[in-house]
Parts: sequence; C-alpha cells; structure tokens
Amino acid sequence: MRYERSPPDGTSYLDEVWEVKQQIRREEGFLRQTWDFFSSSYERNAAHVVLEDDGVVGFAVVRGDGYVLFLAVHPDRRGEGVGRTLVEKAAENHDKLTCHTRVSNQNAVEFYRHLGFEVERRVGNYYQDGETAIYLSRDRSTSLRSRITDAIKGED
Repeated sequence: MRYERSPPDGTSYLDEVWEVKQQIRREEGFLRQTWDFFSSSYERNAAHVVLEDDGVVGFAVVRGDGYVLFLAVHPDRRGEGVGRTLVEKAAENHDKLTCHTRVSNQNAVEFYRHLGFEVERRVGNYYQDGETAIYLSRDRSTSLRSRITDAIKGED
C-alpha cells in the first residue's frame, strides 16, 4: 500500500474516491453526500488517500482546523489498518482531530473510540434525514497514549 496527500485545490483521485464512497452508500447506507457537496469539499480540503495497484483503498478529507469531513475504507479492505493509517497521517498536521458520525454507524463509533477519540456530545437532528450525530474529538496527547497502549498490547 502507498499513501498520498492531496493539498487543498487538488483533485487527484477524486473520481476513484467517489466510487469507493458510492459503494459504501449502496451497501451500507452511509456517506450520502451529493456529488456537488462531496467534490467541492474534496477540492477545498486536504485529501489523504491510501492506494494499491487496483486503486483507492481508503481516504480521509480533513479541513484545515482538523475536522474530518469524510473517512472511508473500501468494505473489502477493512481490518487491515487502512483507517488507522489515514487518521494517523491526518493527525500529523493537527493538534486535535474532530468529526461527526451517525449514531447508527456503530462500526464507525467503535473505530474512532479505539483510536483514542472521545465522545464530546450527541447532536440531535444533525443529518438531513433527522438522524442524531455523535461528535468526537482526539487531541495529540490522546494519539500518543493510543499508540503506546497498542504497542504494549502488540497491536498495529
């Protein structure tokens, strides 16, 4: 696997990233953004992309203030450390990362908590369909603590 970062105003891999997002939308019902919103957000913010020979494996789009707009890993590639890599690469440029996730997306909630994110609050009626969001955050010291704990446990 290889990692690339596209700076704001970049469109590298946008079409491939969109296809991964759409597959997740079809299979799981998450990542429901329209093309206009998604592509505009992708182009205006830093995009972190993990690739293999057959294309995009996962991606994260992160605003300048550390807010994670999108993070997704191809369904066939989950559990391989791709999501962790994306979060850690994004964290290199920010003292604090924050994000929202749907309360119904328990896999995402557990993933973020495993990486040291803490639930800050629930936000009712956050999504267009009325679903509640969970707002999570992780600061640099939590990131270090998470890596030390994982090293002691022997996890990647």
